[in-house]
Amino acid sequence: MYNDIEHIGTVYFATLGCPKNEVDSQMWIACLKKSGFSITDNPEEADFLFANTCAFIEDARLESRETINRLLKLKKLYPSKRIYITGCWAQLDRERLMDMFPDADGILGNLNIADSCRIFMESLRTGKKIVHIPSEISCGYPIKNIVPNSFPYAYLKIAEGCDNFCTYCILPYIRGKYRSVPEQTVIEQAEFLLEQGFRELILVAQETTQYGKDLPEETDIVKLLHKLNDIKGDFIIRLMYTNPLRVNKNLVRAISELPKVVKYLDIPLQHYDDEILSSMGRKYSSYDIEKLIDTIKSTDEEIVMRTTFIVGFPGESDEKFDKLLKFVERGDFLHLGVFQYSPETGTDAYKMPNQIPGEVASLRKELVEMAHNDILMNQNKQYVGKIVDALVDGEAVRDGFFIARMEQDAPQVDRHIKVRGNVEVGKWTKVQIVKALANNFLGVEEKAWRTF
Repeated sequence: MYNDIEHIGTVYFATLGCPKNEVDSQMWIACLKKSGFSITDNPEEADFLFANTCAFIEDARLESRETINRLLKLKKLYPSKRIYITGCWAQLDRERLMDMFPDADGILGNLNIADSCRIFMESLRTGKKIVHIPSEISCGYPIKNIVPNSFPYAYLKIAEGCDNFCTYCILPYIRGKYRSVPEQTVIEQAEFLLEQGFRELILVAQETTQYGKDLPEETDIVKLLHKLNDIKGDFIIRLMYTNPLRVNKNLVRAISELPKVVKYLDIPLQHYDDEILSSMGRKYSSYDIEKLIDTIKSTDEEIVMRTTFIVGFPGESDEKFDKLLKFVERGDFLHLGVFQYSPETGTDAYKMPNQIPGEVASLRKELVEMAHNDILMNQNKQYVGKIVDALVDGEAVRDGFFIARMEQDAPQVDRHIKVRGNVEVGKWTKVQIVKALANNFLGVEEKAWRTF
């Protein structure tokens, strides 16, 4: 038992999955630091090891399983260490995870991090294993001043949960109903991040375009963008995870006109064939997609678009897949991600007829990626010899190189530039592109700069 609260111990966090999980980990860390813990990036140094898991698809659960097993191996070497599983998988499978990982010390749900942290602290006094799934759902930041470890960019969570219930997705069952973070809380967290020197705020949620619909005050995503844009400072704002149904002309105009908002729109379409879209429960058609693309391009052709697709969905015939592939080959989207459909127990799609063999879905995924890589490579070649503005994210593995990005590219999912030169992390830099590849560039630094 841990009775010495003056020196509780050291915590290591392994975070898997999407940027929303990264924010959750930082919330956990803030709660634990407030309670007296220290944080380490080295699991061997930690007394308590947390796995913040992802459960979106089977591949995500496999990755989470590998991480948990890696931490449990450390516990065998150092029996005093304690292992806790949190995140989406904990919220989804609850007590079953303790059966799967009997050497773990606790399962802690993620729908109320402050509450789970409190239960974790109480368990230290008893030394007993715990399974705690919060009964009361919270939203927002349990304590103020959450500091990400992703400098110079920061994910700013503006909502939690989802009400869409797409037929392939289990997230509404894990994350609960849609809940917007109060506007003032978002503004205060943004101001704090900027005070810490962060240069890019990336707005995230299961869906950002529904922001404000459940709040008592009159606000929405456009009004929030305006208020964030009005904050003084040298920074940019990027909007991720929008819903095609709710990307309207007002939002596109705000992205085009607000000086600190990047001309970038992430619009997960998931497919292009009308029957597949209907089966997915997406509630729009290929005609609606074409209207949306026309709205964006007619408003501002400089807006860069990103999307994601799912291949191998039940009923996706060769003809339906060809419609998607031809749409991709048009090149409307500079950035694109593609997922192989994963049949998830409890979803409507799991019970649908005409399930696609895994090897067929895998091949279709490869075909879409190849088509998009050809488009991206042709685009990237146009940058060779040019000087671009790039934000330096960090040092590369190779000595003397840094990782930087243009405004057109989001971190982790889009292109990056390997830069050689005397640059500084967190600064905007003039970079000359010397070589283009499909998903990255090589460049040399000109000089650090940025003015607004």
